[in-house]
Amino acid sequence: MDRMTAMDGKLIFYVVISLLGGAIVPLQLAIVNAFRESTQATQIQSTFYLYVGGMLASLLLCYVMDGGVKPPAVGQASWWMWLPGFLGSFYILFMFIAAPKIGASNTLLWVFLGQMYIAILLGLTGWFGLEVRPISMSKVIGLLLVTAGGLTMIYGEAKGV
Repeated sequence: MDRMTAMDGKLIFYVVISLLGGAIVPLQLAIVNAFRESTQATQIQSTFYLYVGGMLASLLLCYVMDGGVKPPAVGQASWWMWLPGFLGSFYILFMFIAAPKIGASNTLLWVFLGQMYIAILLGLTGWFGLEVRPISMSKVIGLLLVTAGGLTMIYGEAKGV
């Protein structure tokens, strides 16, 4: 019983951390959109400034949490391991393009669904060294329900319902 309670506490901690991480994304959308409008920056220029701020925050956190930025074996990284920042620029840019047209909630729902579909594919294949995880029927049903909800949201909003 105590072991299960400890496990539940750890799971809740990670759920809360995930929720906080997710809460940052709509804040980024709103703040960068305000930056774009007030500075007359393009969407890609706004993305650049977002990443400058992110780089500075990461630098500070590296020094505070790890005492520096260079991991001992950074030279062992394969070329494709340097892609997340590159991909992240497109992630942010695509959200900035979509949000003014379909709204923040619709954008974030479809971003979430894109993340889920790719995460399931990565889990099924084990690409990039991830643990292979078979897809369960409950995941399929849950994903289909969220997709149906997304379609309901976007079509309902487009029709004024």
